[in-house]
Amino acid sequence: MEDKGKNLKLRKMTFFPPFIVLLVFVLLGIISEDKFINTINAINNGIINNFGWLESILALAVTIVGVVAMFSKFGDVRIGGENAKPELSDFSWFTIALTTTMAAGVLFWGPAEPIAHLLNPATDITGIEPLTKDALKFSMETMFLHWTVVPYAIYTVPAVVFAFMYYNGKKPFSIASEMSPILGKYADNQKAINIIDAITLFSISAGMAGSVAQGFMNVAGGVSKMMGIPSNPKLWLIIGIIIGITVVVTSISGIQKGLKYVADINVYGYIVFLVFLIIFSNAPFLFNLATEAMGGFIGGFFEKMLVTGAAHDTQWPQWWTTFYWFSWMSWAPTSGAFMGRIAYGRKIKHVLGLYIGICATVSALWMTLVSGTSLWLHKSGTVDLVDSYNRGVENVPYDMLGAMPLSKIIIPLFVILIFLSIVTACNSNTIAMAGISTHGIDPDNPEAPNKLKLIWGAITMSLGYIMISLFGVNGVKVIANFGGMFAALIMFGATASLVMLIVNHKKYDKVSKEN
Repeated sequence: MEDKGKNLKLRKMTFFPPFIVLLVFVLLGIISEDKFINTINAINNGIINNFGWLESILALAVTIVGVVAMFSKFGDVRIGGENAKPELSDFSWFTIALTTTMAAGVLFWGPAEPIAHLLNPATDITGIEPLTKDALKFSMETMFLHWTVVPYAIYTVPAVVFAFMYYNGKKPFSIASEMSPILGKYADNQKAINIIDAITLFSISAGMAGSVAQGFMNVAGGVSKMMGIPSNPKLWLIIGIIIGITVVVTSISGIQKGLKYVADINVYGYIVFLVFLIIFSNAPFLFNLATEAMGGFIGGFFEKMLVTGAAHDTQWPQWWTTFYWFSWMSWAPTSGAFMGRIAYGRKIKHVLGLYIGICATVSALWMTLVSGTSLWLHKSGTVDLVDSYNRGVENVPYDMLGAMPLSKIIIPLFVILIFLSIVTACNSNTIAMAGISTHGIDPDNPEAPNKLKLIWGAITMSLGYIMISLFGVNGVKVIANFGGMFAALIMFGATASLVMLIVNHKKYDKVSKEN
């Protein structure tokens, strides 16, 4: 596929600042491991100690505003105007929506995270003892908190603001468009746009690096299980190169070709995997536990959302709940640009309903079956997943599946799903990042130069590998915190802008005025 549009030019002031900073991180990690580790740890501790509380409040605000928007008059507005027709079928829209947000995270943490909470159910805060029945329920409640409505609200709020301002408000393909209403006259200021987009490119690069890093570990765990090869940095590097090449190739193919087909295949794989768990695990136990945990999740929603650990002098929230808010926000602005782009022809309430409603429900079902199976197998004594977790978090999914029937079939499928999930998630963001780095992107000329997709794909994969090889699984959390802190500024602007659109969207709707 050739690059389209002779008028496309590199946005130098947007591209080079985050590119140079990220390149310095990559080089520092290669040249001086000690300096890199000390620098990253100092920054991460500062972020956690000083901004964790703010991230929790913002995550709650985003969720509330997103739900309100769905039922407001603004929800009835069609993106692109009343005559706009969707470019994707409903099914392809759903599969792309699910796989570009669900990503490899649910496959990595779905089986492993509940075991972590079973081992440490925030005892200093909750008083729950590890490895008890109460810890079992706490574990599932926490999975619902971290992986359902809240993350999808964080993704969707900037998406609907971007979609409306880009298509209906005639604003440029820029993250600044997600904040356009609150920026006012500065929304068209090129310097302000460059600064906002540069910050976002840095944030998503950090967020993607964390996500692909856990993907490297998860795929490596599967290869190790199937072939007896040690899961180590050498194997992670090989896997990273293969994933990186696939991401670049499919992103160059575009949304209507590579990404759509990969997303469709991915969802069919999810369905097969979930049906397998229903048949071969203890389905009645899983659904009973999930129902009980859902009650606890809903009943203690606000308390769980805003926990910081300050009163009990514990870092548990920073390494779990607050980490997730940082992580989701590091992805959200750029994911929002991509999600908004593919929402053309849909009503605002349908976009919000798809993500906050349908996708969040699918994620809850995923946690019910996957996390529930992990807990059930350990509780029943079928396999010691605590030992698996202690040997390395990437061992948990494969030891879980290895203890079930047809493991020689389901483990390779699981590895393929992880691979495809990483590709679809990184693909969408690579496309968006390249677009943000380019002058001349518009609805008639949406594809950025392929070389920019290659550059962004390469640097995020490199940073992800360095983080995971130096820090292990904690490197995933560190880099996500780093990106999320900067992205929170964008999220605040997007949330405030959505409030303004709920109150008076007609003020910004140029398509309706033209008609």
